[in-house]
Amino acid sequence: MRRELDRDATGPVRGDHARSGPATSPSRPATSRHGPIAQLLIAWSPLSVILLAYAAAEWVNAPLGARGSGAATNRLGFGVHVAGPAEVDRSMFGTVPSVRVQAALADGSVHWYDAVAALVYGTHFVSIPLLTGFVWFRLRDRFRSWIAAVLAFTTLGMAGYVLYPAAPPWLASDRGEIGAVHRLSSLGWDYLHLGPVAWLSVSGQAGSNPVAAMPSLHAGAALLVALFLWPAASTRWRAALLVYVVLMAVALVYTGEHYVVDVLAGWGTAAVAVAAGTAVRSHGLSVAASPRRGRWRRGSPAGAPGGDRPRPCGAPPCAAGHRSCPGSARGAPPVR
Repeated sequence: MRRELDRDATGPVRGDHARSGPATSPSRPATSRHGPIAQLLIAWSPLSVILLAYAAAEWVNAPLGARGSGAATNRLGFGVHVAGPAEVDRSMFGTVPSVRVQAALADGSVHWYDAVAALVYGTHFVSIPLLTGFVWFRLRDRFRSWIAAVLAFTTLGMAGYVLYPAAPPWLASDRGEIGAVHRLSSLGWDYLHLGPVAWLSVSGQAGSNPVAAMPSLHAGAALLVALFLWPAASTRWRAALLVYVVLMAVALVYTGEHYVVDVLAGWGTAAVAVAAGTAVRSHGLSVAASPRRGRWRRGSPAGAPGGDRPRPCGAPPCAAGHRSCPGSARGAPPVR
């Protein structure tokens, strides 16, 4: 994909590359005294905010979880919405899509599409770290924009989790609010003969926040990646990004992890986050282009911020024979 991005950057430039002009080259990041591993760790350091945000949201919603006290509300006083998201899906489709799709495809056996769903679902946990490293090494001029988008995305998502705790389809089914829906997101690993991965996935889900459904950050993260890469991607890669976004949405509905309304909310969250990242980038470019005032210093052109003042008459001449060349007689004592 990097080759395609380079081709777009050196050919007819799209999106942010066109606006940034030839002054920056995304394929040639700034040199660093750190090695690649250290640079990758530096690039990933802002992502620690995501872990902290997830931990905070899980703590707020802990009374509602399987390990909680069975309370009716979370620590902020907000209760679980079980029937609401299902009703929205019914109003759009006349039925709950997760119930309908599982009734048609889930027969108790493991199929190839279960493996596809598990793989697509699992990409959520690596897509943002991988793209962060890619942007750091290959699209450095857009790194701040990407981090701003990720942090805005995380903030909005965690706010939704704690202000509107919502039961996903599999939990609503367990509570008798909708028809039979099973949690199938880990089933496909058995088809791939990756039992340890299946065990790890099930163990992680058992200890996760069960009411973190609105918005769907799985669906939102897929669109976040697609929207961010869109300006620099070729037609072929744009098609692949669209397929990825659609596959993630279908996998989430089929596996009982999210309603369609959760997916739409996740897409809206991603759109707002990308807009925030674009605003940060535009602000940075405008600040960089604006004139700045500074002190007069030696070694800069006269009249420029930080430039030398012209020497008074009687100062030692410069190499060109002028007595007012700024910075020409460095170290010469001032004429008194």
